[in-house]
Parts: sequence; C-alpha cells; structure tokens
Amino acid sequence: AYPLVFMGVTSSCKERLEKLFPDEFVHIQDDDYIDYVYLRDKLARLNGKKLQSKRNHINRFEATYPDYRYLPITTDDLERVAHFADEWLAHAEATGEPDPSLHVERKVIQRFLDNYEALEMRGGMIEIGGEIVAFTLGSPITEDTFDVHIEKARTDIDGAYTIINREFARSIPEQYTYVNREEDLGLPGLRKAKESYRPEVRLVKHTCVWRRPEWAGELES
Repeated sequence: AYPLVFMGVTSSCKERLEKLFPDEFVHIQDDDYIDYVYLRDKLARLNGKKLQSKRNHINRFEATYPDYRYLPITTDDLERVAHFADEWLAHAEATGEPDPSLHVERKVIQRFLDNYEALEMRGGMIEIGGEIVAFTLGSPITEDTFDVHIEKARTDIDGAYTIINREFARSIPEQYTYVNREEDLGLPGLRKAKESYRPEVRLVKHTCVWRRPEWAGELES
C-alpha cells in the first residue's frame, strides 16, 4: 500500500488542506521545486540597472550575429526543432556528469512536439545563417500566467539563452501578466540563471502526504 500524496501544492492550498483535514497530512517543502515567476513586460524589456548585464549580453549577441532571426515555431519546424533538441541533449550527456534526467527530458520534449497543436503549445526559435541555435516551448496555465516549459540554446554562442528568453517574452500575448519559468531542480547554475532575472514571485510548493501511524514517524524523522 502507498500513502495518498499531493505534489506541487502551493502555500495557500496547503493551508486550505490543513483547515479541511487538520493534522491529517505531513507537509514537506522542497526549495528545489520553487517556481520562478516574472513579469512578462520585465522579461520583454529588460529595463533597469539590475538587468544591465542581460542587455549587455544581448548587445554583444546582436553585434556578433546581426543576421540572427527570431521565428515562431510552426508545425513545419517541429522536425528541425526535435533534431536540435537531440543534438543538445547528446552534447550534454557527452560533456557532463551522468544524468538520467536527460533521458526523461528527451521524452518530454518529444511529447510536446508530437502533440504541439493538441496541447496548444507556443514556441520560438533563434536562427543564425538558417540554423537553429536556440528554441523554447511554452503554454498558458492560467488567464494571466504563461509557462515556459523548455528552453535550450547552444552554450558556445554567447547570449543565445538571453536572446531567446527576451524574444519569446516579447511574443507572448499581452494578456499574460506573468511568466512562470518553473523550478531550478536544485542545480546551482540553473538557480543562478533564474535568480539573475529578478523574479517577481518565488512560488513555494509542498508535497502533502496523508498521515498514518505506519508512515508518520518515517516522514517526520
């Protein structure tokens, strides 16, 4: 038998769950799964002193690659995007520590691409000389929040991540006030990158496990 578990529970939902079922759940907060939420307009404009370094990256990128193009991803581009994603993941596997999550990520990306229209996905890509050097995929999650699920760029091209981030934010309809760029998974480099964009909200999430005598001691130890 397995305990009843709710994952990705926000603080407000946790409080409501506790009110409805007092002392029935063990609540576990994991900071590796805090969502980073930004103002869409701030990501699109990158205004202010705190984001000066981002503008510097973009200025260098635009000076080095004046022929770059940002293009929305259409169904005609999905095969090319999948090929780029496979190359990116293969490079990550070859140059980094063994990481089983890359295999899972490959499946997730392919599932997004295979169901691009059905899932109402929206994507964008950066091309240099007709070749994809970065892409991103996202979709709406509420009436005012758009979620970025995937973002990949060539690490040998300075500013590729910064430019795809900005251009995609500019392409998101203005009805969306916020952009959720999801969690950092406890990865120091990813955490630093997400913090560098000055999130508006760090959305804490909990795992709530139904408390029973045979589980409670282990969970709370």
